[in-house]
Amino acid sequence: MNVIWNKVWFDLWHNKIRTLLAVLSIAVGVFAIGAIFGMVDQLLPGMDRSHQASQPSHITINLTERITRDVADRLTNIDGVDDIEVSNSVPIRYKLQPDDEWQAGFLEMRDDYDEQKYDVLELKEGTWPDNDNLAVERLSSAAFGIELGGQVIFELDKTDRPLSVTGKIRSAFVHPPDFGGPAVFYSDAKGLERFNIPEGEFGVLRVRVTPYSDDLAREVASEIKDRLGKEGVGVAFTFYQNPVEHWGRGFLEGLTIVLQVLAVIALLMSVVLVTNTMASLITQQINQIGMIKAIGGGTGVILMLYLTTVLIYGLLAFIVAMPLGALAAFGLSQWFLNAFNINYDIFQVSLRAVAFQVGAATLIPALAALWPVLTGATMTVRAAIATYGLGGDFGSNRFDRLIEQIGSRILTSSYAIALGNMFRRKGRLTLTQVALISAGTMFLIVMTLSASLTYTLDTDLNRQHYDLHLGFEEAQSTNRVARMLRQISGIADTETWYIAPTAVLKEGERLKEAGIGAEVIGIPAESDYFRPLLLTGRWFEPGDGRVIVISQDMADDFDIALGDTLTLNMFELGDADWQVIGLFQVIFNDGFNSTPIYAPLEAVAAATKQYQEATRLLVRTTSNSPAAVDATFDQLKDLFEARHMDTNL
Repeated sequence: MNVIWNKVWFDLWHNKIRTLLAVLSIAVGVFAIGAIFGMVDQLLPGMDRSHQASQPSHITINLTERITRDVADRLTNIDGVDDIEVSNSVPIRYKLQPDDEWQAGFLEMRDDYDEQKYDVLELKEGTWPDNDNLAVERLSSAAFGIELGGQVIFELDKTDRPLSVTGKIRSAFVHPPDFGGPAVFYSDAKGLERFNIPEGEFGVLRVRVTPYSDDLAREVASEIKDRLGKEGVGVAFTFYQNPVEHWGRGFLEGLTIVLQVLAVIALLMSVVLVTNTMASLITQQINQIGMIKAIGGGTGVILMLYLTTVLIYGLLAFIVAMPLGALAAFGLSQWFLNAFNINYDIFQVSLRAVAFQVGAATLIPALAALWPVLTGATMTVRAAIATYGLGGDFGSNRFDRLIEQIGSRILTSSYAIALGNMFRRKGRLTLTQVALISAGTMFLIVMTLSASLTYTLDTDLNRQHYDLHLGFEEAQSTNRVARMLRQISGIADTETWYIAPTAVLKEGERLKEAGIGAEVIGIPAESDYFRPLLLTGRWFEPGDGRVIVISQDMADDFDIALGDTLTLNMFELGDADWQVIGLFQVIFNDGFNSTPIYAPLEAVAAATKQYQEATRLLVRTTSNSPAAVDATFDQLKDLFEARHMDTNL
């Protein structure tokens, strides 16, 4: 047995380059398995744990008008409602220095920071908001340079006033600034009065239902909308949360599946080198195998000899890849979780990922090496001693002779020999080609997906034939807006739309809304500013009346066909019946956008009695350069804000 181990050691140590290549090849795949599967095991459960710890509300409802605490208390009598917490969220403008440009942000208010019920905020530094002392969300602090103890200038109705930042808060539900989110500040009821929000009035409801189910949450939300509608209060949007799964799972689950598939493919391609390495080793040592057999070594001894070599390759690869994979998994998890505002500072190792790495480092390479090892181990003594190695039977079939003829007639001697050697070991050639083809295929798949996604998004953006748009917090007179636009240079053309939240009913039954609800978007029938990707039916035309174009997803979910009649209940604006004439494709839906329903502006105005009113302004500029568009955008915001016409994006 010592002779066998000496031979294993000799083969490993005296062929260092081969050993290094085999170990690194296996280590690449083992590292990929550890990094990706370890990240998945830490990332998604970490998100869920943080989400559950924040006591998430099941329903978050933003209202178009503020309500009193008494109105909110009456809503708790609805069947299925566990409790309701009231709060506020208002758009604001701020800057850090007097000479800075105004920046958009949000100011949040909780009824009682010491007794929070749902979507619980966590104080990280300093103190809770108190009167003129505000707090800033911690991601906003880092992204926008808003330091604890400093002051921020806020735009108020009559003056600009600096307010102190005395606390940093972590919110489990915030749009990350790295992904385009605005700065978020926090105030109490007294502090919010400076922003014209009277104490005791609230615009946000955080609702929990019991027992929880998605259907019950949507039924309760619909009932709340109905009751508020009877009191003249509309719902801007509704957001639903699963109390167990983090709201950001949908952004990452697809990505993690793709990464896991790529990790497995990387492992499989990496072990191809093991197969080729062992095939080469067996080829070189076929005479040695013959001599081992001649002195009494059986097939089992040969198998043990070479599979032990493979096992050592794998163990060395595991020693290299396991800690690196664990570090990469932790680092990736920490980065993603921090982007979703989740603390993750304690280093952890996924036992499942380690188990996968052990299998990837030992079992997979052994299986990959089994074919060439078995081929050499099962040769007879005579064949092993007499052979030229694996593939020594080259020239025994028509294909081999064809290769020889091609080489002798077309190629020079050196190239003919190279061609013959390439086909001499067809199994190894096949494995090499499989690895190269697989790598090329995966590269093409990834690049094609990237190009397709970019093309799809570019095509969708190209359907928007305008340079910028602004939304109004409250409907504005189109005539007033038109007069104000004359003061701005660089505008080539404009168009206004009217948008209103709506509930959708089919045959008198309210549809269970997806995402954060639905909204009807009134667009001039002759408009060429925007048109979605129509799949079937048609777009509306002048004189159409009450017709709508809905998404294919909505039609599929609720069995809606062209020609069907739906009732759009726009709450305090009334309701009316509309006919479906077209279905369009939603290109991207992240769950944070309302479901759009397009209708002729004229018909929307007639149904809501909101004639010559606009909630969105679209602008074409004389210059399409980013600098010119940004300058026009800033001028418009400043102009409207100066006239107390609050805007949003």
